[in-house]
Amino acid sequence: MEADAADEASPGPIVDAGSDEAADVATGPREIPTDLSGWGLFTGGPDEAGRLTPVPGTVPYELTTPLFSDYALKSRTVSIPPGAKASYRPEGVLDFPIGTVFSKTFAFPADARQPGVGVRVIETRIVVRQPSGWEAYPYLWNAEQTDAILVPGGRVVPVSFVDLQGAPQSLEYLVPSRNQCLQCHHRVDDSGAQVLVPIGPKARYLNRSHLITGSEQNQLTYLAHAGMLDGLPADPPRAPDALDPDAGDLESRARTYLDINCAHCHNVDGTAGRTSRLFLEHDMTDRFSLGVCKRPGSAGGSLGGEFDIVPGDHAHSILWHRIATTESGKMMPQLGRSLAHVEGVQLIADWIDAMPAEPCQ
Repeated sequence: MEADAADEASPGPIVDAGSDEAADVATGPREIPTDLSGWGLFTGGPDEAGRLTPVPGTVPYELTTPLFSDYALKSRTVSIPPGAKASYRPEGVLDFPIGTVFSKTFAFPADARQPGVGVRVIETRIVVRQPSGWEAYPYLWNAEQTDAILVPGGRVVPVSFVDLQGAPQSLEYLVPSRNQCLQCHHRVDDSGAQVLVPIGPKARYLNRSHLITGSEQNQLTYLAHAGMLDGLPADPPRAPDALDPDAGDLESRARTYLDINCAHCHNVDGTAGRTSRLFLEHDMTDRFSLGVCKRPGSAGGSLGGEFDIVPGDHAHSILWHRIATTESGKMMPQLGRSLAHVEGVQLIADWIDAMPAEPCQ
């Protein structure tokens, strides 16, 4: 959908961090800048490696397992208003206060075998918590790599790079529109309305070390010690790196991969979960709800079988085919990728094949 005039909000005012007006930013609605620089999150444009330098108070973070996005390099930050705190939750996204701003920047190197050289930054997505709820805004970087502009209607950008195997890759990269952001970042509330929520900043994905203010630190511990997080327990949950065989057993890694890549839609409060009855959260214990010997709601026989998961047989499991295919209308997730994630596809195949074989009827 193309942007209308209401989507093109004017830049917000510049305020002093110690003023009464600054305090209002944490409680009142945030005006949306037309340029990424208007958010005041970074010191300038990216370096040759595509890295943006956060300003003091903007905290870089990474996830133990990130969502796959066509092998893009991604960097993330969170900014919590001064004096405000997030509250710990053992499951789901931490309870971040009004005024919290997340950024996620997507970039591609010319050659994935040299990820710090010749990197082109494509977009930065902003998710901000307003008094009325979370809102998402996509920003497209200019050719000079000096700033990014708000593109509420999204864009399609041609991208070419050399992959880790030395093969050339070309794709039509989607900078999502605001409406498309909602398709992935959504939950259905008690009234049946779709509301936008972040995906990654959950305790189990944040519980890892990262370079913050010049040293490697546990991200959750840093937020707690910096006065940005309340209620952190001594032993919070931790998701493994799904693609690292040394990080966990096959079951936990495969379930983590499905959780971060699929469960934002396939959950009890997601529209995909409600229509397909396929629930892919990491803690789902009901085998049928997870897809074992369950007939899919769509894209059946043309994708190699009749059931979402056939234990011991990935080649006849619809779930695997939907992750492996790049055919529009059949691939999952429906947005956010155009390439197959070779390593993730293999992980799910290994997980299904390791299940004790049983017939599905």
